[in-house]
Amino acid sequence: MSEMLALERSDDGVGCERPGVLRALGKSDPPLIVTVDGERFLREEIFKHDSWAATAVYVGVRGRRVVCKFNRQSGIGPVPMRWLGRWLARREKYFLQSLSGLVGIPVVYPTVQVNGRQCPHAVAHEYVPGRPLSVASHLRTDFFDHVERLLAQLHARNIIYVDLHKQENVLVGEDGLPYLIDFQVSVKLPAWKICRPLFRALCDCDLYHADKHRWIHRMPSATGKSRSRPFWLELHRKIGVPLRTFRRRLLVAIGVRRGQGSAATEAAPEVGFRRADAA
Repeated sequence: MSEMLALERSDDGVGCERPGVLRALGKSDPPLIVTVDGERFLREEIFKHDSWAATAVYVGVRGRRVVCKFNRQSGIGPVPMRWLGRWLARREKYFLQSLSGLVGIPVVYPTVQVNGRQCPHAVAHEYVPGRPLSVASHLRTDFFDHVERLLAQLHARNIIYVDLHKQENVLVGEDGLPYLIDFQVSVKLPAWKICRPLFRALCDCDLYHADKHRWIHRMPSATGKSRSRPFWLELHRKIGVPLRTFRRRLLVAIGVRRGQGSAATEAAPEVGFRRADAA
């Protein structure tokens, strides 16, 4: 996939590298060699390294690839953050295990080791060849039907994906099917009657974002109508949009990003913010 993608640069140029405090592993990168499922792997490419996690793809001696996500380890000043990395890894591994066997969910591996030591802040899953939805140019006509069926299977297990508003979290596999690859902020609610209104509201948000992407890619539903935005999502936007704007301006102010603060202007943007070569 790295050979098919090139960095999207804006007219304002590219910012400098993130300072250590804004990187999950501080000044370090993901390890060069890991042991996953009893097999040694060599780092091939870093997909993403932000404040929460560093994600890289690794290749084994027989060509097998895995993806490893190393969650936050770097402290913020005197405040230790290793506990957060361990917690995030446990959560994501739990969701991947809970959804094991579903088409569209990568297989998760039980252990990640570095230099013979277990990494409680890391989670590894199979590598799914494909491209992020944000840079995909050709989709099968029933792609979003598969997305909605996959969401229905998550919801049947009382799991809400939550982060579907980002196209970068949906992978278009080489088989043309959708894959969900990031469960960092997903939620599971207990099947209590008191939780059902909240559960339905969150499910509606998952489906709304799937429908929004459908229309962005000019693939309307069979009914020809789009879902209306859930009312509570409007309330969330009143808080989330100003916070996101403030964050972007801060990153521009310290030189990490340029222009309007798009993630594509970082020196090393995540793979979902890269685009195919014009050729």
